[in-house]
Amino acid sequence: MSDGPLRGVLVVEFGNLIAAPYAGMLLADLGARVIKVEPPEGDLGRQFGPFQKGESAFFMAVNRGKESVAIDTKDWVSKRVLDNLVKKADVLVHNLRQGAMERLGLGEDRCRELNANLIYAVVSAFGATGPYAKRSGIDIIFQGESGMISITGDKKDGPRKTATPIGDYVAATNTALAITASLAETPRKGRRIDVSLRDGLMAVQSGWNALGFVNHAQPERTGTASPFLAPNQVFEAADGPFTLAIVSDRHFAQLGDALGRPDLIGDFPTNEARIDGRDSLARKLTRMFKTRKAEYWIDLLTDAGLPVGRVLSLAEAFDDPQARHHEMLVEFDHPRTTGSPIRLDGGPTRAGTLPPTLGQHTRGILGELGLDPNTVEKMIEEGTAVAS
Repeated sequence: MSDGPLRGVLVVEFGNLIAAPYAGMLLADLGARVIKVEPPEGDLGRQFGPFQKGESAFFMAVNRGKESVAIDTKDWVSKRVLDNLVKKADVLVHNLRQGAMERLGLGEDRCRELNANLIYAVVSAFGATGPYAKRSGIDIIFQGESGMISITGDKKDGPRKTATPIGDYVAATNTALAITASLAETPRKGRRIDVSLRDGLMAVQSGWNALGFVNHAQPERTGTASPFLAPNQVFEAADGPFTLAIVSDRHFAQLGDALGRPDLIGDFPTNEARIDGRDSLARKLTRMFKTRKAEYWIDLLTDAGLPVGRVLSLAEAFDDPQARHHEMLVEFDHPRTTGSPIRLDGGPTRAGTLPPTLGQHTRGILGELGLDPNTVEKMIEEGTAVAS
């Protein structure tokens, strides 16, 4: 989105896999120029399949709208280039392991010497300080150690992780939010931003945390059901599942009327009664719902003004008319990528260029930072830079 609200902002990203790259992509979608600095072998995510036309779909999913410069950061010429890049930048964001940026000569103190107003954003596993600061991790570790796995799943089958590596995307969104807030500060000044993947997961389950705080006990797993509202879960119809969410006594009365079951209103008059009798209520509703196809119930309950929906496959979700209207599927020559959930002025925020191949912008960026073409070609020939 070249005319987005972050136009004119230069972001330098040292990103690997998901967290920092997704944060960088959000900023690119909002109009920032994002230069992704990669080692000659590339972001680790480039190695993950599946592949389309030789490029990793995993990598492409979180790197739209960026420029890639691929250089050996240990090379002395590359170090000079990076110094110049940091001097020009508004933001530096990374999710490398603790100490890695210092070894590159680009720790916060060094970068602050080069650019006092730089916003220096770090995404880490457990945080920059504290007893776990040096531990590494990946999403399943954070889901486990945030308490998320303990509350996911149902009583019968036991705890489960979420299918999506949600910790990375939450941390990336928190990072992009903190960066945009810092950019809005007047007058602009240097900021250090620290975002922990584990902390992000602990924060987004605040409702579940509240249950534990109030009851002084571990909340029970409720499967697809809500611990706060009933009925509010996945139900099985004759041909498959659908979702139903009742959020008030008025809604429940509408449900009883739509189903022709006033007895349900008498048996479960309040949300507290419905929570206490959740399993009994669910069994009664399921017996009824299994007599007709999901589409019948969805149409009936939608007409009654109730929150009800389908359980779609990934392909069905992207083919849905509302998803198409919001342009949630972005198609370049290759590959397809997921669109931005943020809309400004009636349209989606989106960087207008596809994710970069490794070193796609190396020549241009190195030239922009003061290297003559002969030096650049020599670096490429010697393997201290990669260009495509």
